[in-house]
This record gives sequence, structure tokens and C-alpha cells, in this order.
Amino acid sequence: MIRITTTLFALAAISACAAIPNEPTVSAFDVDRAFDEAQRISALPLTSTTNLPTGGVTYRGQLGADVSGDAQGSILGDMAMRVDFGDGDIGGNVSNINLIDPNGMPNQRFDGTLNIDGAQTGGRLDAFASGDITGVDNEGVAVGSQMLLTLDGDVYDDFGGGDAVFGSATGQARGDFDMDVDGVFFGTAD
Repeated sequence: MIRITTTLFALAAISACAAIPNEPTVSAFDVDRAFDEAQRISALPLTSTTNLPTGGVTYRGQLGADVSGDAQGSILGDMAMRVDFGDGDIGGNVSNINLIDPNGMPNQRFDGTLNIDGAQTGGRLDAFASGDITGVDNEGVAVGSQMLLTLDGDVYDDFGGGDAVFGSATGQARGDFDMDVDGVFFGTAD
């Protein structure tokens, strides 16, 4: 009887430790649409320094990247980037970060937000996005990692002067799971 009871307690403890991944908040269609929007913005003309906005502008869009390492496939998150053309500061965040499997199907949404901090000079954007993210690995174990991305980009003309941003998003996540990240960020003015 003692052996059976011990086994049941061990199974209960294992079951209690199993984590359930967050449901993804994007669809395969959303992933395709984001890819198309990134390509569209990247083909726009750069904003000349004389046509840059004069105050602060918030650009809303996404950050999408291929990932390799302990997680394979890609990520897609929502980006809000505030660029102050007066003092040159950049702030904002990347949230709602979804892991997409190698077949383009959303897998899970990571908990956590990346904070954006950087500077703008003459329409050139130099920033970092960093923060802790957590998810669930293939064995059902909750895992966390510190992500640090370099955001290098430019301001573009969409419908008006300086109303879009596009650039590279590269870096890594290190911790319980490790990922290398290689992608882009993009957005349009509110």
C-alpha cells in the first residue's frame, strides 16, 4: 500500500507541474498578412530629413522574425513605437508575442513584453527591445528567457511624410530556452 500511495503522490506532483501553453492570438492568415505588410512598407520611399515629422509620432505595427535554437519557426508580436522627432527619443513595446511553427501555424503565445528604448537621428532609428518572455516547452514545462533585440531602421513615406517605419530586428533570447532571432519590425503612424 505504501508503494502505491507514493506512486500516486509522484504522479500527482508531476501532473501539477505540467504547464499549459497560452493559446495563440494570431492565425496563419494573420502571419501571411503581416509578411505582406512588411514587404509593402519596405518598398516605400525613405523620408527625406526635410520632410520628417516635427513632434512625437506613434507607429503601430508588428515585429516578425525567424527563430532557431530551442524553438524553431518564427515569432510575430504587436509593436507600438513612439518616436519623438523633437528630442530624438524612441520608446514603446512589443507585446502579444506568438510562436509560429515551421509550417506557418501558430503554436502558442508567450507571456511577457519587450520594452523599446533608443534614439532617432535624421530619420534613422537605432533602438533595443528587451524583456523577459515565458512559454511552455515540448515536455509541458514552463520556461523563461531574457530576449534582447537590436532594432535598426528608417522612417518611410506611406500616405504622407514620415508616416511609416521599417527595419531589422535581430538578437537572441537566453535562459531556460535559447533562440536566435532574425527578422524585421514595421508600422504606420496612428
